[in-house]
Amino acid sequence: MSEYSSKFLELIKPSKSFDDTKPPSKPDYSDIYNWAATPSIEGQQFYVPDPKYTVSKNNDIDVFYIHPTGFFETEWNSNMDKKRSAYERTEIMLGNQASAFNSTCNIFAPEYRQANYYSFFDKGNDGQKSLDLAYEDVENAFDYFIDYLNDDRPFIIAGHSQGALHSHRLIYNKIYNTNLQDRFICAYSIGYMIPDKLYDEIFPNIKKSENFDDINCIISWSTVVEGFKRNREKTLFWKPDGWSVESMTQKIVSTNPFSWTNDSLWHSDDKNVSIINKAVDYNFVDRISTEHTGTKKSIGLTRIQGFSAMLNENTGLVEAKGPLIDNIGKMKLFNGDLHSFDMMLFWGSLRQNIKDRIDAFM
Repeated sequence: MSEYSSKFLELIKPSKSFDDTKPPSKPDYSDIYNWAATPSIEGQQFYVPDPKYTVSKNNDIDVFYIHPTGFFETEWNSNMDKKRSAYERTEIMLGNQASAFNSTCNIFAPEYRQANYYSFFDKGNDGQKSLDLAYEDVENAFDYFIDYLNDDRPFIIAGHSQGALHSHRLIYNKIYNTNLQDRFICAYSIGYMIPDKLYDEIFPNIKKSENFDDINCIISWSTVVEGFKRNREKTLFWKPDGWSVESMTQKIVSTNPFSWTNDSLWHSDDKNVSIINKAVDYNFVDRISTEHTGTKKSIGLTRIQGFSAMLNENTGLVEAKGPLIDNIGKMKLFNGDLHSFDMMLFWGSLRQNIKDRIDAFM
């Protein structure tokens, strides 16, 4: 771990144990205030990077989207205050991730008492308890979504990073082996490792995606630059029998989001577009500020387009190379891990693939 990362973790480390901290109030998902996105909430989930992309707010398919970590304060869990920067980061993720679904799906995204980023590095069990609390909200929101919002429509699960971790658990607890599986199109569980050796334990009758039009499947990937090896040794991972600590060097389940296959060849997609966040006087990499700035945001096409991706047969990481990746490499403090860009890099390819899988399901 770099010196910068170590200092940052010390800065956001909660001062008390989880058990000695009063958790934030439990959200009521019958109150629309506790949702970051629904079809009736005007928000960044409806952003597009170019006017040629159309948005539909009345679709035959729903997506239940679980946003990644944006909470970097000194408590174990976010209190969901919409005046805080954590919520501003949720809105940004709606713009650069959930927007891929806005031509084909009704987007439902709960705000939840997300776990502090530090939770993933905690060496005790406080981090696990923080993630348990966050998951409790995700499951409650999903139950409300199914009972009152979904109206028996087919649906997709989508999540990134912390959101993907919660999606694993949600699929096992609420979809696997239930009648909901008949309406489950697929899950885009992106940016959090699924150890290849544990896949069948977590998803016994939900297959790994192998083709662009597979359904009732899990699609997952984690992106790095060509040749990059993650230097973090271990991370938390949820299994049906509880939490484990898993090596980051083992092979993980992945799909190449250009070819939607699992081979180890280099692929590119001329129809793909990559996107960026845009704003005046807003620092998208600032994780220190705590107040919502109110700054107007948008998404746009990257100035440089084009790169190739390959699924490393030993690690399962999706490696990327090309002009756009070279340009990203010039960013300050960039270390070769493209985690934050997992969906932004493949935005156009993902947008098309969502349509392809819906068409296959229908």
